Amino acid sequence: MGGTSKARSTRQWVEGWAENRPPAVCLLIGHLVLISLLALWHSGTLQTLEVLAYDHGLRGQILPPPDDRIVVIGETETDLHRWGYPLTDGRLAQVLERLAAGRPRVIGVDKYRDLPVPPGSEPLDHLLRHHPEIIWVTRFGHSAADPGIAAPAALAQTDQTGFGDVPLDPDGRVRRGLLFLDHGGQTATAFALAVALRYLQAESIVLQPDPQYPDQLRLGSTTVPPLSTDTGSYVHADAAGYQYLLDYRGRIRTAQIHTVSDVLEGRLPPAQLADKIVLLGGMAASLRDDFQIPVRHSLVDPPPGAAPGRITGVLLHALQINQLLRFALAGDRPMRGLADWAETGWIWLWCMVGVGLARWRRRFRWLLLAMTVALVALAGLWHLALFEQIWLPLVTPVLGLTLTAALCGVYLSVQDHAEKRILMNLFACHVAPEVAATLWRERQQLMNGGRLMPQRLTVTVLFADLRGFTTIAEGLEPAALMDWLNSYMAAMTEVVMAHGGLVKQYVGDQIMALFGAPTPRWTAGEIAEDARRAVQCALAMGQRLQQLNVAWTAQGLPTVAVRIGIHTGPLVAGSLGGPRRLEYAVVGDTVNIASRLESYHKETPEAARLPCRLLISAATASGLGHGFRVIEMGRVQFKGRQQDLMVYRVEGLAPPDGPGSDRQSVV
Repeated sequence: MGGTSKARSTRQWVEGWAENRPPAVCLLIGHLVLISLLALWHSGTLQTLEVLAYDHGLRGQILPPPDDRIVVIGETETDLHRWGYPLTDGRLAQVLERLAAGRPRVIGVDKYRDLPVPPGSEPLDHLLRHHPEIIWVTRFGHSAADPGIAAPAALAQTDQTGFGDVPLDPDGRVRRGLLFLDHGGQTATAFALAVALRYLQAESIVLQPDPQYPDQLRLGSTTVPPLSTDTGSYVHADAAGYQYLLDYRGRIRTAQIHTVSDVLEGRLPPAQLADKIVLLGGMAASLRDDFQIPVRHSLVDPPPGAAPGRITGVLLHALQINQLLRFALAGDRPMRGLADWAETGWIWLWCMVGVGLARWRRRFRWLLLAMTVALVALAGLWHLALFEQIWLPLVTPVLGLTLTAALCGVYLSVQDHAEKRILMNLFACHVAPEVAATLWRERQQLMNGGRLMPQRLTVTVLFADLRGFTTIAEGLEPAALMDWLNSYMAAMTEVVMAHGGLVKQYVGDQIMALFGAPTPRWTAGEIAEDARRAVQCALAMGQRLQQLNVAWTAQGLPTVAVRIGIHTGPLVAGSLGGPRRLEYAVVGDTVNIASRLESYHKETPEAARLPCRLLISAATASGLGHGFRVIEMGRVQFKGRQQDLMVYRVEGLAPPDGPGSDRQSVV
């Protein structure tokens, strides 16, 4: 029993909290969405989508001019047929010698050659020993079972080698580059870095530790932090070695690409190579030395038939070298991610934007427009960050924004329907349709947690009671009495609603109506208008009762007169009751005064013969202005009140050409 009671009380507390704290519920939804998305993000579920968005951002970058410092010598299918494959050591030495004659700063050879290919091995070895500007590619050995591929023996134990390995992402694309790899206590330098450092010797630029962060390397004025396993939107990526993100902003002109035949047959003037970086590598499709990259192509004018999104190994090295040179000479910043807490805050921000959009509660087309603007702003900020070389999550905050807005929107829609049902149950049958519509539009100021908020209002209260009802009730059968009373109540309610009043309640033959509730009045003019409408309503009730009396006389039913009291003043309004029964209630002395005016017994013989006797207080009379015939009855001491009250009787509307309100003392 104790456990059941505790569970019930917990459930009731949660339901009550959810009912009474809609902003907190929306915040809870936003944070639950955030936690769910962070779980998906850190599990790697969203990595593929995030990386594809990153690829799209790379394609939209503003690119610098093509790099004319790099010349590529490609070994094409024509070269393979013309000179054979593989090139002999002698033929290769001939190519390198002609390239060296052009005095380039560095020659990078992207050809695996750990075994001699005679004839001509000795000339090649001699050439390599006497040309320190030549850098040869190797393949890194990761284990005893994978020893890698070394450079020609003449370059053993020199700094003229560099590995050409590149890390591949799960989708097979190359998005990362390497500076160093280490295994078994030995560290190897990447081919692109070795070529770039040899080129930068003339600029007196070397790779060195950052002064503030010794574990990070600086090239020129640019510090290149090592890639972590969770950089950007990567999740548990293999960050072995010293990795960095490729920005793919470099471009190579097709005019900078020549063939082995161009070199051997003298079609490449040596002067075009002076002070340049020359890269020699395979470009024939049959060599299968190509990679998939996230951008369409890095050639300024790719040749016909070039596969979009694929690039040969030698051109990939050219792009890496270009990026390293931009680090050293142009001060370009490396692509980087933010700290985990900053990325979490970025996602949280857009989840909260979704909460804000949902709580905006505008029409669907405006909400859709606001959502579109928010998504455009998100994409714009993301692209701006990418322009600043910062890789932020995109898909995750988009999901956070849309899911939070959608879920909060559904919750608030359900709550709106519940509040509308409460409002309509309280007021729909007691006010005119246009008043009900106003209540719904202003529900934000009226409702809180499924209840009407207590309000201090200035209201004009009207009480109407039939004179002689007890005698009539004794003379009619119950069924006939109810039919007769219903016809009266229906007619009076229609008059009240037509004048913008709220029928608060029926008590026997008594009607209580409010003017100026439940929506508050803020100005003296609005309060005076409520008083005028209440008095006009009372006079119209008297006229309608005269019509009913005529009909009742024809039907042999009794006729009656009505007493009406009206007072304007402050009161407190709100909903009373619980979930099973809730009703609109008003509390205050204003209600008591209006009731006392209705039941006041003193009246002149002439007034006693009228079908409607209408008494109002001075507070109501002060707001009437001209247009009514008002008789001053004097000050009255009501039972239970210490102060007396000035009372007026309204006899009707003033003639159109009359002087207006005529206040004459009858006491």
